[in-house]
Amino acid sequence: MTAIDYEEMLHEDTIFLDVDANNRKELFAEVGARMKKLGYVKDSYVDALNQREEEFPTGLMTKYLPIALPHVDPEHINKPFIAAVRNNKPVHMLQMGSNEDMESQYFFFLGITDSSHQVILLQKFMKLLQDKTFADTLQNIKTPQEMFEFLKKSFLG
Repeated sequence: MTAIDYEEMLHEDTIFLDVDANNRKELFAEVGARMKKLGYVKDSYVDALNQREEEFPTGLMTKYLPIALPHVDPEHINKPFIAAVRNNKPVHMLQMGSNEDMESQYFFFLGITDSSHQVILLQKFMKLLQDKTFADTLQNIKTPQEMFEFLKKSFLG
């Protein structure tokens, strides 16, 4: 298993703190359109996101903050990314593993080009989300620049 180059995945242009979707499908469509316009994903991305989410939900009820980590198989991705997304209001999701209902306002869309990285990346997020300081800081970030610097610090140390 190869190490993940987080620097290659973190981009300031994949931070969207202003999404105003009413539900998961709207959220995925909006983020997918932005990511496609930027060249990170293929045309098949949004359909693949929705299909995967229905089969394998990505919501996580962590101790401090409910989030979701939507992702698709590598063939729908042009280049690797972590897209940090804040929706203006919580949207309904299902929890990873249990399929229980939850709501989340924070999403990290993972653009994984090497499938062996998926588990490593999910574990990294789980570790970060156990940290109250990480969760509190995340919720207080106001600008994409702040989020970018915060994620760089969190992932690159």
